[in-house]
Amino acid sequence: MKTRDRILRVSLDLFNRDGIAQVSTLIIATEMGISPGNLYYHFRGKDEIVATLISELQNSLTTISNEYPKQVQDFDDYWPFMHTIMALFTHYRFLFRNLDTLNGQSPQIKRKIRTLILKLRTLSNDMLAHLISLGKLKCDDKSLPLLADNLLLVSLNWLNYQTLLDDKYSETDLIRAGVLRLISMVEPYLTESAESPFYTHQDLLDELVN
Repeated sequence: MKTRDRILRVSLDLFNRDGIAQVSTLIIATEMGISPGNLYYHFRGKDEIVATLISELQNSLTTISNEYPKQVQDFDDYWPFMHTIMALFTHYRFLFRNLDTLNGQSPQIKRKIRTLILKLRTLSNDMLAHLISLGKLKCDDKSLPLLADNLLLVSLNWLNYQTLLDDKYSETDLIRAGVLRLISMVEPYLTESAESPFYTHQDLLDELVN
């Protein structure tokens, strides 16, 4: 792996584990066993590392956005995409645990965060609109933006909420619990043709509440 890529991977691991405020470029360099000057050759500070990680996430979301209309033709196809999105949020969880802090940093990071949130908002709305076009969701034009925003709000804050309740969840359990929470919000709007053979309303309740 190239040094630049290693810096990004180690930084992501440290940010996720310790929080962005507690990790400096010196700590990143020490963790990697390289000199601060070597790190600076690739990134001119922590803000540039963070900006690059945000861009990585944005690129992944663009791929999801492009693939979604072609691959989702029924409500059961919606699950894998929600799982992919929640897995991405978990992979880059330092961003969502530190949104306020990051938003108050450099103008570059603030712009990146705003662009990311707007992209997620559009994606949430477009995913629901596509389900409506397939006849799998019944939601009027006034309710759709609110439902899309509520799904995004839960997505952005789910990791913080769940780890406050129990910080011993595995990553797999966190992702599944997040997806089930989102599905439970969409379920009241499903049409009869969207009923799933893989779960019932009671299945959702049992797993979410227990």
